[in-house]
Order: sequence, then C-alpha cells, then structure tokens
Amino acid sequence: MGKYILKRLLTLLPVLIGITIFAFLLGVLSPGDPARAALSGREEEGIITDEMLEAKRHEMGLDRPFFVQYFDWMGRVLRGDLGESLIDKKDIAENFRMRFPVTIELAVISTGITFVLGVGLGILMAFFHGKWLDHLLNFLATFSMSLPSFWVALLLMTVFSETLHWLDTSGYEGFHSLIMPSAVLSLGAIGANARLMRATFLKEQGMQYVLAANAKGLRQRTVTVVHILKNSLLPVITMSGTRFAGILGGSAVIESIFSLPGIGSYTLTAIQNRDYFVVQAYVLYMGAIYVCMNLLIDLLYFILNPKMKLKDENR
Repeated sequence: MGKYILKRLLTLLPVLIGITIFAFLLGVLSPGDPARAALSGREEEGIITDEMLEAKRHEMGLDRPFFVQYFDWMGRVLRGDLGESLIDKKDIAENFRMRFPVTIELAVISTGITFVLGVGLGILMAFFHGKWLDHLLNFLATFSMSLPSFWVALLLMTVFSETLHWLDTSGYEGFHSLIMPSAVLSLGAIGANARLMRATFLKEQGMQYVLAANAKGLRQRTVTVVHILKNSLLPVITMSGTRFAGILGGSAVIESIFSLPGIGSYTLTAIQNRDYFVVQAYVLYMGAIYVCMNLLIDLLYFILNPKMKLKDENR
C-alpha cells in the first residue's frame, strides 16, 4: 500500500504544479488592474493618481517578473496565505475556513443521498431487468438527469417554502436549511448512479466467476452481496467521488439560489466583483480537491479490487 501511494503521489505532483501555474496566471493575466481594485475605495473621491497606482503595484509585487511573482506567491500559499480580498480587504484563507463547513456539509449530504438511492434503485432495476418496473425507473432516471438544477430549485422553493411553509427559502440555520439544496444537487446524479449501477450489476451477473460461485453451491445471497455487489460498486464509487469533489468545487449556483454562506457563493460574488485573488485561490482549492479525491478513489480501488494488487505485485 505504501509503495502504491508513493507512486500515485509522484504521478499527481506534476498535476498539482500545473494547477498552481494555471491559478497564478489566471490572477495575473485577467483583465483589469489589481492595484486599482485594491485602491477602489478611494475611487469615488477621485484621488487615485498614477503615483499611487505605481506605489500600490510595487507594494503588491506586480512590477516584478512573472516567474518571481509566481515563486513568491507559491511561498505564501505553502504557508497558508492565500492573500487578501480586493473588495472587503479580509483574509481569503480565513473566509474559506469559515465557509468550508457549509459547503462540505452540503456535499456530504448530497453525495450520501445520491449513493444510497442510486445504488438501491440500480439494483432494483437490475433485478426486474426487462420488466415494466425496470422501464419505468429507467425513464424516471433519464428524466431526472435532463432537468435543469435551477428550475428544480425554484420548483422546490415554490412547493415547500411558499405553499407548504415547511422549509426556509434562504439562509443557513442548520441541517434543515440544506434539505432542498441537497435534493436539487442529488436529483440528476441519482439517475446517473442508478443507470450505471444497473449496467454494471447486469454485466457482473454474467461473469464466469459468478457461474463458478453458483456451481460451488454458494447461496444466492452470498453470491449477490459478496461477489456481484462488491464488484458492481467500483464504478459507482468513482462517480460518487467525482461528484463529491464537483459539489465541493462547483455548487456556486445552488448556494447562491438558496443564499448559503458557502465557498461557491463566495467565489461567484468575487467573479461578479472581479476580485481576482479570491478567484485565483478558488481555482487552486478546486484543483487540489479533485487531485485528492482522485487519489482517494485510486486507494479505494486498490483495496477493493484484487486485480490491482496483483498487477502492482508483478511490477
């Protein structure tokens, strides 16, 4: 396991370096002047002069060569310093730490719902393969995948908030505030997981090891749970892990619709206000999340799939 982890880390290191370079260039090459944005509080007074801009650029290190700025920025990032927001002048890393619990709670709830319902419905579809229930669930899964998430969000708000008055339309006051956002994020993914689980379950049922297990006289429940289900879950685990990373890095629209104080809504506001340093930090954060999730998924594959262990031992 240690040898495999080391190999994966060495493989992912160039990816991480590429992400840092892309994030840095995004902040440097974006249209606009960060120095002017940093002085924007004085713009209404009309006292921003060329001398003030030059002094601010020098203070922010923007007058140095790109590669010098990059290594200086990387040094701060490695110390946990993501810079200061150009709009509210607050520490970006501190803002991320304050908002991260809301985003990760939303991602955990949504991914959990997606995995449990997706796997359950997929198995049900596989057991009733070719029958009316399979066709009905297949249609509903495809239909749920085609619904726009913002439309579903507005529909749920209309029904459960405006009509039934069961849930709040916006804000964060605990678990109940995440019910509708989690449902919106889960809906399409449940259909995708169910269809994938159905396909892999049916494929595994026809494998030779299943015929061998049945020939040995093993109980059908043992064959289904220990052999078929375990191998069928591998692709679903991959999709769920990618989905989890996607919610952590890309739930900005849903967070904004429901006014959740998460990282996504914070970054969307930064994009609207051209707060380049926040966007720069967000790209770095999102890339690191995807790399870490891919590493975790690879480790789960290594643990659950005996073929990968044999391949690693033969190398």
